[in-house]
Amino acid sequence: MELVWNVSTVGIPWMDMSPDGSLSAVIDDEGTILYLVKPDGTSVSFDLKANDAIRPVVSGVVVVGGEAYVAGSYESFAGLRIYSWEGLVSEEKHGWSGSIGEEILRSPSGNHVCYHADNRVFCDGKEISRDYSILSVSDSGLVVLSAGESSIIPREGQEIFGLNTGKVIAYRDRVLASEDGKLRIYSSNGEPQAEKEGYAFDQTILLKWTLIPTEKYIFWHEAFEDTHVLTWNLTEVKELPGFPYFANENFVITASNGVIHCYSLDDFHEVFSVKVPGDSLGYIKLSDDGKVMLVSGETGGFWLYSAE
Repeated sequence: MELVWNVSTVGIPWMDMSPDGSLSAVIDDEGTILYLVKPDGTSVSFDLKANDAIRPVVSGVVVVGGEAYVAGSYESFAGLRIYSWEGLVSEEKHGWSGSIGEEILRSPSGNHVCYHADNRVFCDGKEISRDYSILSVSDSGLVVLSAGESSIIPREGQEIFGLNTGKVIAYRDRVLASEDGKLRIYSSNGEPQAEKEGYAFDQTILLKWTLIPTEKYIFWHEAFEDTHVLTWNLTEVKELPGFPYFANENFVITASNGVIHCYSLDDFHEVFSVKVPGDSLGYIKLSDDGKVMLVSGETGGFWLYSAE
């Protein structure tokens, strides 16, 4: 992996990358500047204020279909500003001046996008709920919405079931929950499928989950220890060093002792390693083919690496 682009920023490190690695989006939170970057390091930047007099409060960005969806509270509305490589494409307005724009999440493939604005939750452009936070969105359309220590799981706006925990992740047609000190797996209609004592999970700094599900494996981090690799029947098969920062269907990325490690999910050989580029490590995104990696620090700073 070679470093092809980087920018120094300050603030929450909002960022995303398309699954194929063709476009990355990062935000200078203090300056409210959006950067779009291609795998060769070519970039463009846009002022998120557009023609506003007041600086927006950004609450997230996702990349879908070659465009960056930036959620936030703008001068006259809460909602989205959508950018392509050429600039501002469109806006989705929900609520007016003084409204609050909150989190935005996409499913791993990007086929579903949900965001929270003006105390309402919208998924794929339709309002599905009110007064909930979005925890997770799956490629099958399952959405995890949380209010404190409880969660509901709707699909297409229809609630399927609920859980008495605010620690829940949806993956395809399954739901993983941390309840009573156990990791529990449910089907999409709420039927229990497996559980294991001692594998509870939570969120850490920057709301990173300590558990990441993929098609073959579940990666679970033990506090102050390493990453445990589980099958879906909750049998532990391996350990990897450090904290799991990202996983897709082909690779998992962990970091330990100032080094980022990428492993193949075929046989867990190390594909590459890179020294953590800044003083801290925030988020990591990797393309499906493992050839493009986007890294942030905890309080700003972004680095794009490419294998080509």
